[in-house]
Amino acid sequence: MKNILIVDDSKTICKTLEKLIKDELGYNPIIAHSKAECEVVLRKYNNNFAVALLDLGLPDAPNGEVVDFVAKLNIPSVVLTGSTDKEDTFRDKDIVDYVIKDGRFSFEYILNLVKRIVVNHHLKVIIANSSKESAQHTIELLKRYQLTCFYAQDGREALDILSREKDIKIIFTDYNMPNLDGLELTKHVRRLYSKDELSIITITGSQEHKKVAKFLKYGANDFLYKGFSDEEFYARLNSDLEMLELFADIKYKANRDYLTNMYNRRYFFDEGQLLYKKSVKQNKDICVAMIDIDKFKNINDTYGHDIGDIAIKEIALVVDKYFDENSIISRFGGEEFCILVVDETEEEFVNTLEAIRAEFEINVIHTNKGDIQYTVSIGYSFNHGDSLDDMVNNSDAGLYIAKNSGRNQVRKSN
Repeated sequence: MKNILIVDDSKTICKTLEKLIKDELGYNPIIAHSKAECEVVLRKYNNNFAVALLDLGLPDAPNGEVVDFVAKLNIPSVVLTGSTDKEDTFRDKDIVDYVIKDGRFSFEYILNLVKRIVVNHHLKVIIANSSKESAQHTIELLKRYQLTCFYAQDGREALDILSREKDIKIIFTDYNMPNLDGLELTKHVRRLYSKDELSIITITGSQEHKKVAKFLKYGANDFLYKGFSDEEFYARLNSDLEMLELFADIKYKANRDYLTNMYNRRYFFDEGQLLYKKSVKQNKDICVAMIDIDKFKNINDTYGHDIGDIAIKEIALVVDKYFDENSIISRFGGEEFCILVVDETEEEFVNTLEAIRAEFEINVIHTNKGDIQYTVSIGYSFNHGDSLDDMVNNSDAGLYIAKNSGRNQVRKSN
């Protein structure tokens, strides 16, 4: 659990932030009411804090001394201040942002900042600019936000970085670069990633309005004019990252089954078709299996649908242990699941299916209505057939054979 340091002499503000951070973010807030208490807390926790929220004016540190102290420990810091009167006091300090303590919205903003800083540890950014000196300010701002930065001196180098690094979420690009300029870089990136997968922010001179329009037409998400303030930079950055997260969340929910969190039927066929065509082209083995709970109606009739839901979730929990990223596990509906695996022999696949069947044979689920136990029947098909639909239908036929042969079996369609 991430530790969040809160240093403020207002007990009301500390209690409010403590509750919000704990309840809404699930992090561990640690409170101090003075610079002296802050030093004690930092020693106690060995400086292990993901973010520090620091009051600018403390009784024993009235001019932001606590901010300077924490900054030396390389802890991302957000200044909490009652007004902008002392703006010059913290403008030049090594902080991520500042927040005016003026009501409910300020607390929401703080929560978003804390979440953003913690999440950013997993995100990567490319800064494409022919002048590293010019790019350095952008890199420093991004590092304050805990983002991992990659510098590219031209578009070609940016594309090389993009090809080998995962989790690139934003590219900041200048226009004038050798080998491949910013506009051409934008075109290339958009052939690989949509605007809701990777954001491109162009940085141009204040007089280059036509260039900004071209960038936006070719797929840039946003722009900054050179000479931008830190506040404008972070506002644009936050907006783009939040938009990417929103799209990712929508896509995630659209592709997932609400009950089990497994992929849904639509995702199975959308992605499965791509894997199927790829396996045919590369002459790789492909396997499909259908898994169904035996006598599921008896579980619902005896224990109720809430326990039936638990039984369905158990399928997802058990099956997920047996397959890696080369597979798709999908809930087709009701108590029926479908699995697609690429580049695995028939013997390996059948052995895995038998292991799953055997685990359910001895598996016991403890519920508030008593212990329940059930078996599963599995049908499968191996190699390509005429289509993915054909393989699914063949697996379903194998499942039908297993059911009619006494259940608790793994069978292949004839």
